[in-house]
Amino acid sequence: MHANPSLTKAIRFALISSASLATITSGYANAADGDKVERIQVTGSRIQRTDLETANPITVFDAKDIEQTGVSTISDFLRTNVAAGGFNESSTLSQAAGASSVGLRGFSSDFTLILLNGHRLPKNSAGGIFTDINQIPLAAVKRIDILPDGASAIYGSDAVAGVINIITKTDFEGLALSAKYGAAVEHFDANEANFSIVGGASNEKTNLLFTAEHFERDKVMASDRELGGSAYIPGHPGGEGRSSFGIPGFTSISVKDGVTIPGITDGDIGSKAWSDCPADQISNGRCRYDFAPLYQLQPESERQSIYTQLTHQAMDDLILRGEFRYSRAYTLTSNAPAPGVIDVSNSPFLNDFLRDDRFGGDATKAQAIMDAIAAGNASVSVGRRYLDFPNREKDNTNETFEAVAGFNYTINDDWGLDFNIGHSRLTNRQIGAAGQLLEQQVEDAFNSSNAVLNPFKKNTCEGLSAEDCITLQSTLDSLQAAIHRTGEYTINFSTLTVSGLPGVELPGGEIGVAAGIDTRREQYIDRSDPSSVAGEVIGGAASNGGGSFENYAGFVELSLPVIEGMDVNLAARYDKADWGISDEGKATYSAKISYRPIDDLLLRGSYGTGFKAPNLSDLFLSSSEGVVRAIDTTLCNAAGNDQTNGDCQLQEINSQSGGNPALTSETSKSYNVGAVYQVTDELSAALDYWSLEVDNIVGSLGVQEILNIEAKPVKTPEEQELIDQLISRDPNTGRVDSTSDGFVKSNLQNLNAQNAKGLTYSVDYTSELSGGDFGANLKIEQYLSRESQAAPGQPLCDSIKDDAARKYRVNGGVSYGANDYEVSLNMRFLPGFDDYDQRNTIEDTCELIGHYNANTKLNDDGHITSAGDPQHVASYFQMDLTSTYHFLEDNSVTFGVRNILDKQPVFSSPKNWPFYDQGSYDNIGRFVYLQIDSKF
Repeated sequence: MHANPSLTKAIRFALISSASLATITSGYANAADGDKVERIQVTGSRIQRTDLETANPITVFDAKDIEQTGVSTISDFLRTNVAAGGFNESSTLSQAAGASSVGLRGFSSDFTLILLNGHRLPKNSAGGIFTDINQIPLAAVKRIDILPDGASAIYGSDAVAGVINIITKTDFEGLALSAKYGAAVEHFDANEANFSIVGGASNEKTNLLFTAEHFERDKVMASDRELGGSAYIPGHPGGEGRSSFGIPGFTSISVKDGVTIPGITDGDIGSKAWSDCPADQISNGRCRYDFAPLYQLQPESERQSIYTQLTHQAMDDLILRGEFRYSRAYTLTSNAPAPGVIDVSNSPFLNDFLRDDRFGGDATKAQAIMDAIAAGNASVSVGRRYLDFPNREKDNTNETFEAVAGFNYTINDDWGLDFNIGHSRLTNRQIGAAGQLLEQQVEDAFNSSNAVLNPFKKNTCEGLSAEDCITLQSTLDSLQAAIHRTGEYTINFSTLTVSGLPGVELPGGEIGVAAGIDTRREQYIDRSDPSSVAGEVIGGAASNGGGSFENYAGFVELSLPVIEGMDVNLAARYDKADWGISDEGKATYSAKISYRPIDDLLLRGSYGTGFKAPNLSDLFLSSSEGVVRAIDTTLCNAAGNDQTNGDCQLQEINSQSGGNPALTSETSKSYNVGAVYQVTDELSAALDYWSLEVDNIVGSLGVQEILNIEAKPVKTPEEQELIDQLISRDPNTGRVDSTSDGFVKSNLQNLNAQNAKGLTYSVDYTSELSGGDFGANLKIEQYLSRESQAAPGQPLCDSIKDDAARKYRVNGGVSYGANDYEVSLNMRFLPGFDDYDQRNTIEDTCELIGHYNANTKLNDDGHITSAGDPQHVASYFQMDLTSTYHFLEDNSVTFGVRNILDKQPVFSSPKNWPFYDQGSYDNIGRFVYLQIDSKF
């Protein structure tokens, strides 16, 4: 981020200060010389002002700042320069393919409000409800304002950790074309192509802007990268991420309670890996399988976007405006074939398998099991990955439509009226293109008396005649199902604001006031095919959901220049939400002060309350089933906490989750104290201290936490009641893993709290150097504390104090431009830290439990005797270079290199492939690109 020269002139010093909203309002104030001075509106306030100075610690990124980083999407820019939460389109296992979210202050994206020209965006309803930042075309962006402070008193719900306001171009004239192409150097993959057109025309009364953008990005296969290329890292204590479902698979023999099969011992039943599984890959009766080479680290995607804006001065005092936006994002995801367990008791291949594989040639035992099956006293199931079928592919399409209309009316020289009304809609469509299997159909095919599919091997055409191969392929094709999911989120909104100067003078100047009403209706629908909802799709699950709410709000804001150089800003807002099944009202307020004791020093502070209303999916999502990797602590304890025992290792635990109509709003308190000092005409510095406390956070007890509570030697009555509600063990096996009918339930609830405090430092320097312009900037975001609860009733634990989280992040850059050349170098640094598996929820303490040595080693008194070792996450440093040559007036060519040093993501996700945090790092490596821009 560098200081924008026009902002520097307006503010006098380039700070990380406030930025105007996209719409220039038509209210005016009388200047000292009697001339009219344009008044503008700033992010975080609805009062029109004559300059950009406020108490809000806003960071401004203009289009040039974004261009100098070399990124191709807004989400990539925010993720590397601002955000410390959320996910991106490269999150391999995300249900929201092609989408991206961002969060501020280290809190989840749910607590950051995303605005476009000051109004809300429709949300993505795939994989939860969130604001998809990828729906906005980069070509239309003029500026991005980042307000890392609570602003619910201005904007209402969601503005808890901060606000990101994306502002589009408004006054462009002419025609600009831009084309960009780039690729990763080592494998020449991850290719990106981007083309955009921006056109604008205006006369005395009308201004028209049009932008169109096409972007496409190629896939990156996991097999082409060092980290993530395998789900197993030999010799690394956290490098075991393989699946227990593969080929070779495992076979489970179950016998009815009380039944004894002649010649069959206890050791002959239960789960056992196929005999062709190497001994060193067997764990808990299953064969480990490395699925990673079949996965993508980045999916293939493309996006098209159109944005238009029209403003027209209908009368001297009336300006009409309208916006229209459409975007379409397509992503093709491809993951390894589905894993699953099916009953094969009637397979014609079963007897041979039992005799030759399970019992090593013992035909007597094999026949005994077959007789027990025929008598209804036993069953046999197979767990495997369906590698006979293609990868699970899904076509994912996200479409956004938005139309906004409004006007600015100048009542008189002191008062103005602003009105907006709009409709926006985001539709997600997912269609299973290949590899989607229905469990019952597959089970029937394997158990048919004339079956061509053998459940005990990978069925291929190898060794088959041409006719038999055609039959096999036809059978495989016929078993693939066409599944689908459609989600739609719509917002209808309107805002009426009156702002101006009431004619009341204070020693520092005239009072400013803004007041108005804000209404919106949000609705979402999420529908999947009946087979997915019923849990009939192997390796996949879905649920239906839908709901709506209406929100009505009134707000007022005062700007009080109490003395010369000191301004106090007070704001209050009341929101009333009605979900049909319940309603809730929330009042929020804020107080902010800025004081300039001398011309070059600005002191500022703020305090405010905030809230986040429950997401519609949190309220109305129907129950769904899936699997979560966790350790069954009770069974591990029963196994003597032997870490070589399969019950003490991560397993796929059956889980059930869903919404909760009784949820209430999450609430927050925040404050900020800071100073900005213009050291010289070239150098400015800023320092801010901030604090954010969030209570009543919506979430669910993690499956691991629930299992840990169950295993506590002594439980409170409340804990016992909770466990009775949340855990249902298989009555035959006592298990809750994917081989059983047991499950762990984790519905959403208002649970716990999360607090954070920190410091933000920034320095900007600009000067003339050797006939050119030199600029440098540095920004450090430091956490002083990050407190959170593992579960309700658990203590608030500080991960910063315990050195268990990243303590700061650094962004910076230098730039130089002379004559027709510009060059910039940007950097990002993330320090290392020790990552632990969890807290000691068994004993309700903040003791940290490591990843490797048993998180459940207990003595006879039930106390942990070994906390285990953490995983050290190494530091990460990335540099990006751009070089631009301007020619023929309005033409330029840019060559850039992202990740000059070819840094790879650091190991940061133990025992969980792809072993790195995909929200913090990409796995592209050194990336080069060429961009050509022309303006006519």
